[in-house]
Amino acid sequence: MALKTISSLLLLSITLTLCATASAGKLYRWVDESGNYSFSDKVPPKYARKEHTQLSEAGRTIKVKDAAKTAEQLALLRKINALQKTQQQLLTAQLEKDAALLKTFQSTADIDALADSKSEMVQSHIVIASGQSATLKKQLILHQSVAAKFERKGKKIPQKSLDNIASARSQFDKNQREISEFEAQQKHIDEQLIKDKNRFVVLSKQGREKPSIQQGTIPSLVLGELPCSANNCEMLWEKAQQFIQQQNAEVIYSSDELLLTKKPKLGKDRGLSLTKLQQSGQTTIVFDIRCADSPIGKRTCKDDVNRQLSEKFQQLRL
Repeated sequence: MALKTISSLLLLSITLTLCATASAGKLYRWVDESGNYSFSDKVPPKYARKEHTQLSEAGRTIKVKDAAKTAEQLALLRKINALQKTQQQLLTAQLEKDAALLKTFQSTADIDALADSKSEMVQSHIVIASGQSATLKKQLILHQSVAAKFERKGKKIPQKSLDNIASARSQFDKNQREISEFEAQQKHIDEQLIKDKNRFVVLSKQGREKPSIQQGTIPSLVLGELPCSANNCEMLWEKAQQFIQQQNAEVIYSSDELLLTKKPKLGKDRGLSLTKLQQSGQTTIVFDIRCADSPIGKRTCKDDVNRQLSEKFQQLRL
C-alpha cells in the first residue's frame, strides 16, 4: 500500500512539474546517462547534441530533434543522397520511354504488327543483297580464273586483270558488310520486340499510383549492397525482387534498373527500393529503406529491423 502511495505521489509530482514547465513556455524531454527521462523548458548543453523531444502542454510529441550525426553517418547520408539523385535520373528517363510506348501502342498485337512490318522490309533487303552476292562472287571467281591462266603459263598477270580482281573483291566485301548490317538490324528488331512487349505487360500490371523517389521521407541510414558482374547480375536482380516481395511490400514501379514500393504513410511503414547502380565499371544492386517523416517514423527507421533486413539482403549473393 505504501509503495502504491509513493508511486502515485511520484506521478503527481512529475505531472505538476510538466504543467508548471509547460505553462512557462516550451517543454523538452531527453534521456540522461542513467536512462531516465528528464523534463525542462531548456535542454542542458551536454544533451543539446543528443536526441531530445519537444512536447505539447498535454505531453504529446511535437517535434523530435535528432542527435548529431557521426562522421560515418554523415558519409552514409551523402551516399544515400547521391543514390536518390541517380534514382531520379533513372526514373525520369524510364517514364519518358514508358509514356512513348503507351502512346504508340494500344496492345501487344500492335507491337507485333510494327515489328513484322520492319522485319519484312529488312528481309527484302537481305534477299536482294544475297542475290547480288551470288553474282558478285561469280564475277570475282571469273577474274581470278583469268589471272590463274596467266600464272599457269608462267606469264605475268596483266595489271588490268589485277584491277578487275581488286574491284570485284571490293564489291563483294561491301555486299557482305551490307548483309551483316541488315542481319544486325533484324536482330535488333527481334530484341526490341521482346523488350517492348515485356515492358508493356509490366506497365499494364502496375498500379495507378504515380511513382516518385519518396520525397518527404527519411532514410534509415542502412544500405544493402550486392556487387555483381555480367554473368550473375540478372540472376541477382531477380533474387532481389523476390526478396522485396517476401517483405509484403507493395511494388508500384519496376524497370530493369529501378524498383520502388509504396511510399510510407504511417509511422510503422517502410518504403523499399532497389537500384542497379553503375560506378567505375562496377555494377552494384543497392537496397534502401525509408520511413515516414514523423516521430514514429523516425523510431521505425532507427529500429534493429532495418539492419536485419540489410543483412538478409546481402546474403542473397551466397
